[in-house]
Amino acid sequence: MLTYTSLQSTESRLDLAATEELRVRMSEDANDIGGETSSNLDIISRTLEAAASSPILLESADSGETRTLLDAVSIATEQYTLRINYLDPAGTLVYTTESDLQGNIGSDRSNTQYYLQTRERSQPTLTGVFKTIDNKTAVSIAVPVSGSSGNAFNGILAAIIPTESIISNIEERLSATRENQVFVVTNNGTILGDRNPEAIGKSIFDELGAQNAVLGKNLQLMTEGRSGVFEYSNADGRNVAAYSPVTFSGVRSWSVLIVTAYSQNETFSSILNEQRIFTAIGIILISIITAIFTTFILSINRRLEGTVQRQDSQIKNQLESLEESYQRLMEQDKIKDEFINIAAHELRTPVLPIILSAEGLAEDLGTENGKVDIILRNAKRINKLTNDILDVSRIKSNTFKLQKETINVRKLVDEAIQDILFKVSADPNPRVKIRFESKLPPDKEEVIADRGRINQVITNLLDNALNFTDEGTISVILQQVENWPSFIEVRVTDTGKGIDPSIRPRLFEKFVTKSERAKGTGLGLYLCKAIVEAHGGKIWAEDNVVAGRGTVFALTLPVSSNL
Repeated sequence: MLTYTSLQSTESRLDLAATEELRVRMSEDANDIGGETSSNLDIISRTLEAAASSPILLESADSGETRTLLDAVSIATEQYTLRINYLDPAGTLVYTTESDLQGNIGSDRSNTQYYLQTRERSQPTLTGVFKTIDNKTAVSIAVPVSGSSGNAFNGILAAIIPTESIISNIEERLSATRENQVFVVTNNGTILGDRNPEAIGKSIFDELGAQNAVLGKNLQLMTEGRSGVFEYSNADGRNVAAYSPVTFSGVRSWSVLIVTAYSQNETFSSILNEQRIFTAIGIILISIITAIFTTFILSINRRLEGTVQRQDSQIKNQLESLEESYQRLMEQDKIKDEFINIAAHELRTPVLPIILSAEGLAEDLGTENGKVDIILRNAKRINKLTNDILDVSRIKSNTFKLQKETINVRKLVDEAIQDILFKVSADPNPRVKIRFESKLPPDKEEVIADRGRINQVITNLLDNALNFTDEGTISVILQQVENWPSFIEVRVTDTGKGIDPSIRPRLFEKFVTKSERAKGTGLGLYLCKAIVEAHGGKIWAEDNVVAGRGTVFALTLPVSSNL
């Protein structure tokens, strides 16, 4: 039962990691595709504008040079464009780059969307979906042709873009290792492009079944021009979807929605299969050992000597088996550490832009915003967690390095206290006060140490003191170690709840915490101990016997210049 429970727990963790990896990749794909599609639409528009203002086009509408110019435009935009149509001011088709439609030159196209909308707006226009003369579902980008004065309307140039080509270009950008369903959706939720022609023109809410609350909420956000990634379930199973806006001339026009069915990563599946095999082998070994001992009991009177020999042989085999099991466990532990390290690195990539964006948004709003504060606070919390995990990984792999320099320890402690006081000052009636006293002579204030790491230690100890102190005073004393002149001591004393007896023996180990106010990871004191010892000092904790309650954390640092 324990083995089965462990297997289920491992499978759940791997499934969560695989889902998160897929979400990150799909979010990146959606944002890249949205930006690339917007860029391609703008390139087509600028290419048409350049051709529309060409003297060749303005001098003669039906000359060979004009046809050559428009054919060149068609070739330059052929990634998306089916053909280029040139209409005169009255809406008559003057020229088309589609050779099969040359017979339609001279026909009236004044009732087409791209003619009517472009003439009315007198600017580059991205039209809605329509049926072409050759029965293709398409949209168009059209620009007006102006005279030499720049104001006269001399017709339009229109790039006819089949929705099928938009979908095809998006699908080529996506990973071939997963099955994707791609939608191009207008601002009101109408499907503009889909591999299934029957879906075009329908509402995306009806097509995907927006009765699912998560799906409906995200589709609504998509129509509002947001970008995001989410997971939902339907009759076909679990799905992961990502969406991103598409702009034209700086204005949001469409959204790209990518949906893929979730399937577990092959690497994770192989790890699970290996663990299942290991479990089966363990059960078989237990069964064999049980059978051997049963036989031993039945035959002990008449085969004692032989049984002892067989038992010795069995013990040797078991020891070898245990050694092999230990090696496998060590390999799995190494894989786990590598996975956590990679996950922490990958997590830093989206967290830093979130922090910067939230800080920028807070500055733009100009006033306190609860939702922005929540985003920024939790993003910083995730960033601190990933940094702590990476530090633990570096300590374990012996790659933890210090950047030492000469620093004034009194100023460093004072700066850390000021940072904490800024946090405390947010409370209009603070119940905890911080007092700092330096007993060091000026010539003992200079130490050679890593400024950032020592600041991290002091800040962590002050944070702990605040978390466990409801009211009272936190004292920070900087002094020389008695009878030990080559070391200085920093003592942080609080009047809080004190150290819980259940965690005292493991206080400086990993993942040890007993805080009810701030749910931490239990890595802070472990990192403090590693940092202080890397500087050649020591750190310890003791009860605050003077006040009768609370805790004292003390650390020593060498002042010798030969570190």
